[in-house]
Amino acid sequence: MVKATAQAYSDIRFRQPISEFIFELPAAPAQPQAAAPLLPSDQKLGEISGPVMIAAKWISTIQRRIKQSVPIYPANSSEEGWLDSDIATYAVCFFNAVSDVLPASEPYLYTANNGDLVAEFAGKHGKLTSIIGKAAVNSFVIVEGQVLKATLNFPLDRVKARRELMQITKQL
Repeated sequence: MVKATAQAYSDIRFRQPISEFIFELPAAPAQPQAAAPLLPSDQKLGEISGPVMIAAKWISTIQRRIKQSVPIYPANSSEEGWLDSDIATYAVCFFNAVSDVLPASEPYLYTANNGDLVAEFAGKHGKLTSIIGKAAVNSFVIVEGQVLKATLNFPLDRVKARRELMQITKQL
């Protein structure tokens, strides 16, 4: 009868590999890739000038929805529910410029009767409504019965737009 011993289980045995690894050199040297633009995270902290804006998580989803709301064929533009291509362009510009100061929740989008785009954001203390037209963006919020509003004319001054919207959104 064979009995298992501690020594039999503690032996370490090395096997010879079945095949050796062979590293082949590429026939032609690799082509250098085009340099990608540096991101702020690629730079040292001392080299970054000014604040770095981080777009909201929902920005790509909203851009896609806006672009899908513009009719492909001009003949369809008279139908109800389509977004004017100029307003769509202004809306994308607006969201790209200020998405980091808007509420973190994804906005509810719809078109007004006159073709403007309406974006509603939910906040803890109220709702921010932004109406994007061909000439301006009108944003307002009602907090505790008080109406706070901002009008941002196109072309947008990014610094001014961010400052005015921050005054409204900090109340939410």
